[in-house]
Amino acid sequence: MIKKRWGLALFTAVVASLALSGCAPSTPESEGPVTLNYWDFLDPSQNNPRSKALKENVANFEAANPNIKINLSVVSLGDMLNRLPQAAAAGQAPDVFKMYTPVVPQMAAAGVYSPLPDAAAKVTDWLRPTDALAGPDGKQVAVPYEYRTCALYYNQKILSQIGATVPTTYDQVVDVARKAAAAGFTGFGTGFSDSDNSAIIGTFFDCFMTQVGQDLWNKDGQADFATSKGEDFGNFLTKLRDAKALGSNVVSDTYGTVADGMASGTVAMAVMGTERAVSYASQNPDLKWTALPKANTGDTTGTTIGWTLGIGNGSKHAEAAWKFIEYMTGPEAGAKMATGGEVPTRAGTYQQPFFSSPESKTVNDIAAYVKSNSKPRTYSSNWTSLARGLSQSGQKLILNGSSGSDFIRSAQDAANKK
Repeated sequence: MIKKRWGLALFTAVVASLALSGCAPSTPESEGPVTLNYWDFLDPSQNNPRSKALKENVANFEAANPNIKINLSVVSLGDMLNRLPQAAAAGQAPDVFKMYTPVVPQMAAAGVYSPLPDAAAKVTDWLRPTDALAGPDGKQVAVPYEYRTCALYYNQKILSQIGATVPTTYDQVVDVARKAAAAGFTGFGTGFSDSDNSAIIGTFFDCFMTQVGQDLWNKDGQADFATSKGEDFGNFLTKLRDAKALGSNVVSDTYGTVADGMASGTVAMAVMGTERAVSYASQNPDLKWTALPKANTGDTTGTTIGWTLGIGNGSKHAEAAWKFIEYMTGPEAGAKMATGGEVPTRAGTYQQPFFSSPESKTVNDIAAYVKSNSKPRTYSSNWTSLARGLSQSGQKLILNGSSGSDFIRSAQDAANKK
């Protein structure tokens, strides 16, 4: 596994539910102590490394800023996508919220963000460009909270049991997955449910398209990936289907169910985000990760994705909100976040003592992998339609026996449907 630090290198670049505590209207900052309503998909009460790090960072921020309190509401991505536009229209958007990178332009077009304050321009050590995190007017609305890309996870115990080595190409993945399925395991874990914004198939698709050098949209913002390169992705899925290597519930499986299968030792392999590496290591010592398999017409370079932080439209606490965002993306909080396996986004963070300690090896390996094996993508404002189309096309592939070219064409048509 790669062992290399990023150092200082810089890269150029529901109204019905508004009664929840995270939606309470804010009061002006001039009236005294501020309470920021913050939406995050992570639950800080959970006993996992990422949740623990979030809880500590919020507590540390409040201790350092006694006049600012954080009212954290746990909101899933799917709920955010549904509720944020309505909350913003009602003037009750959260002061700060976390959002998945591919959906930032879509949410910006829906008017859920306030532009970042001028102070945001003073932060210049982002490890990836931030200009794509903008609204229709070109103004930046979010900053990167953490970086991730896709990796191949595999269960070494299962591979040893079936006499297989770690695959380095997608054709080899199919062969190993077939053997694992014959031995009673799910050979390759993925899912075609759209209940969580089609997260697992959407993430995999995004990375695979970068691997083969395929753009997702044309200059007019229309989905345009039903090409021979795009068909390679559909063909890979059909080969897994024909090898009986996909899970018995693949049409309804989600990111979470596949992750649970990996952790419990019933799934041999899966392509998932690098943020899982630390938690997997603590859940099941047989789980390992490596670079993406090589595509037939490309390489192993996936997409740099992750989560971002932005200020809700109409926030009366923009100054305090930015102070919270700056802290949560800064060196102290970034080092704490890294203990959960998430890759910090600012160069200065890597000068923290944690990154020179033995405990940092895994996250340093992940950071080096993200740097060398991924690159950012500019997204259009219809990511959720595209992701939903992938799920629906995947369901047809399993239930109707459709071809790889049918899969990719159907997904493209769904993304462009008005």
